[in-house]
Amino acid sequence: MSEQPKKYYVRFSKKEDEDRILDFYSLNAHHNVRKRESELVKKMADDGAVVLIEDDEGTIVAASITYGHKVKDKDGVEHVKWQEIGSTRIVLNGYPGLFDAMVTMQTLRAFLVEPPEDRFVAQMHTAPVQGMAGKLGWRPFEAPDELIEAKLGTVDPNDLKEASREHFYHCGVEALPMMAARMMKALNDPVLENKKTGEKIELDFSKSNFFTLFKDEIRKLAAKDYGDVENPDMKASVKERRNQWMKNFFR
Repeated sequence: MSEQPKKYYVRFSKKEDEDRILDFYSLNAHHNVRKRESELVKKMADDGAVVLIEDDEGTIVAASITYGHKVKDKDGVEHVKWQEIGSTRIVLNGYPGLFDAMVTMQTLRAFLVEPPEDRFVAQMHTAPVQGMAGKLGWRPFEAPDELIEAKLGTVDPNDLKEASREHFYHCGVEALPMMAARMMKALNDPVLENKKTGEKIELDFSKSNFFTLFKDEIRKLAAKDYGDVENPDMKASVKERRNQWMKNFFR
């Protein structure tokens, strides 16, 4: 009888995860992952904006955080213009599907819960990460100074000297069906295989209420066509698309 793959649970954070998340990033620092302000990380954990992958003993093996970057309008009112998928750190190596699951979960949750008025953004410094993100619809772009300064404002002052202003990527409404399709693939086929060792693991999404509520809608989104990721409409608002979706959802 073949051994059952070890399960890893994928879910969004709760307030009680704050210290564990801070410890995870502290113990697993990486030169391409900037240290963020501790109070900000705690707030994101409390907001449910951190996606976690953990084993059955609660040991975190991967985490990623969504940061809303705000700008003020002419009346001084702040609005979330960009949602950054950041602080992505995976210590369970050799399973590319982990990255897909985390990034798609974050993006789809932000689309439904707090969509950006403009688009989703991220900084990706290495070719392997850029390649994985490319399959999800992310494309390189020249980040405006306003976005760069907003991101740098979230970085721990002690880590600012290492912060880069390059390697920004973005995705808009065009990429949402691609990510929804990849998310459905992860839900329907949750077993991942390490290409080097042949070891298999299983992703378990049962601890996330997100899929209980929105699985059917994510499936429908996967079948949509919102345009070509190679020729994105830079004026198309993710928030406006979400608002259209909400009107249909609550009919």
